[in-house]
Amino acid sequence: MILSLRITESEEDILKIKVIHHNDYLILLPQGNCRVLSSAVLNGGLCEASSFLNLRVDKQTPPPWLPPEETLRLKARELRLPGSVTAMMTAASMKSLGYGVASAPDVQVECWVTCGLSNVRRVGDEADDRFVPGTINIWLFINKPMSDTAMAEALIMLTESKVTAIRDENIISPVSGLPASGTGTDSHAVICPRGKPDVVYCGKHTLLGELIGSAAMKACQISLRKCLSQKTP
Repeated sequence: MILSLRITESEEDILKIKVIHHNDYLILLPQGNCRVLSSAVLNGGLCEASSFLNLRVDKQTPPPWLPPEETLRLKARELRLPGSVTAMMTAASMKSLGYGVASAPDVQVECWVTCGLSNVRRVGDEADDRFVPGTINIWLFINKPMSDTAMAEALIMLTESKVTAIRDENIISPVSGLPASGTGTDSHAVICPRGKPDVVYCGKHTLLGELIGSAAMKACQISLRKCLSQKTP
């Protein structure tokens, strides 16, 4: 079932991440329990988790449908993911996976993105119920313990990176006809180790902010271009 298995590691003090990339899911398995701030369907918000799941669901599956949380919980159990699981859902192809990494001495940032663009919107577009599957899911891992404030700022940096990448590809909202900024169902997560915070600020004037932008932009660009070239949903 596993198409690829990769261990990402740098210097001895950089946390290892096991990545499982399957046709139907992406799994991230850090060495230990981590803190996560996310808009994930399962175990979202600010919490701790040991496993991270990005699950592809078939948009053609007929009703009745289980609640999204239950679907993710059952899949996590089926995959025997350890500990508490934070999980997102998407109809996008796992072939759209983009990966970016940026590092400096003692610090490393990694980002994974899957992308569907059939539901693109510009922030502030008129609300509607014309939902079609198409989601940009992003996972950002920083190998240093971070304060709550720094995690929130990293989430902002991640979102800015996504919006910039979308603008660079000249993707237009079908609602307003103006440059899009995402899809109507995007979900993002910032993950870091537990422990006394080493990072309290990660804005654009910091080295970590630069690394976050570099890794996230690269991952978003790769995923967007795969999606656009393959016309994945």
